[in-house]
Amino acid sequence: MFDEKELMFQVKAGQLDKLATLFENNKVQLFNYFIRTGNNRTLSEDLVQETFMRVLAYRTSFSGTSTFKSWMYGIARNTVAEHYRKNKNQVLNCDIDDEELSNKHTLAEEFETEQQNSIFNKSLASISPEDREIIMLSRFQQLNYQEISSLLDCNLNTLKSRMRNALSKLQMNYQKLVGEVN
Repeated sequence: MFDEKELMFQVKAGQLDKLATLFENNKVQLFNYFIRTGNNRTLSEDLVQETFMRVLAYRTSFSGTSTFKSWMYGIARNTVAEHYRKNKNQVLNCDIDDEELSNKHTLAEEFETEQQNSIFNKSLASISPEDREIIMLSRFQQLNYQEISSLLDCNLNTLKSRMRNALSKLQMNYQKLVGEVN
């Protein structure tokens, strides 16, 4: 296993070939982050590329005070925000259902999993972008609360409260969709 922070320091020092390793190890998670935050596949692919172009451009600003992932997601957030500032009239085109299949299962298991994923994705899409983002960063991108609070520039306890509220909203929406709550 390699240390991403150390690889980024090597990139910062001019070993630009090391960026390829960082890209290969983070492109899928970053793509999934963009997809789950409501972007279509093509835009998500473009945003991944743009994020890594910015990682390269801003490599000298990497200080190592946070993890590489936390720093990268900060750049990713700015990249998508800038995209939507430039394209204010563009409507979100969400194809969250276009996710990769996991392991091989029986057809019935795949169908059930697909239904659950579809309901979950609809639930996730129905909460606010702010709530969706903190869930995505924590649960799908595996950033810890300290990294997320630093990234979002908010107090750790505030983040924890926001996370509880976001998860509660997600759970309520999920239960409504499966018919457990009226």
